[in-house]
Amino acid sequence: MRVARPLLVLVLAAGSGCGHTAVDEALAPLCGTWRHDDGYSVTEHWWPMPGGLQGRSALADPNGKIVELEDMTLTALRGGLTRYHAEPSGQAPTDFTEVRDPAVVAAPDERVWIWQNPTHDFPRRIVYRLAGDRLTATISNPDGDPAQRTGKTWEYRRTAACAL
Repeated sequence: MRVARPLLVLVLAAGSGCGHTAVDEALAPLCGTWRHDDGYSVTEHWWPMPGGLQGRSALADPNGKIVELEDMTLTALRGGLTRYHAEPSGQAPTDFTEVRDPAVVAAPDERVWIWQNPTHDFPRRIVYRLAGDRLTATISNPDGDPAQRTGKTWEYRRTAACAL
């Protein structure tokens, strides 16, 4: 369980050299490019935007053809929490709010983020676990049928640092 602290901001230089973009300290470790491969590949790319991160996820088939895109943002909220805004291709945008779950314990040298939306059909919960250059993302519905409770997990590896 993380103790509440004042919101700290880490300033990262924007890639264009046209100024600076503020990234919440808690989100900065996610900035960069992450890739999961299992025949199909998923690339999740996060870059700085004022007050958080902007991202895009691309699912490519084994031939490299992109078959699905999702735009995302992570923004800092008051009280040190964040919002995960997802816009999957062909679906309505959905917001998930970060929660603290004492049952989810981070391993040593691991960061954990949990976002929930109890009114969404699926997923209702998104969990990111970051340890070094490994990111595990799980979507689930803790109140759903057994398959929804288990959900889907992607194991990513960092392929590029945060573009400044």
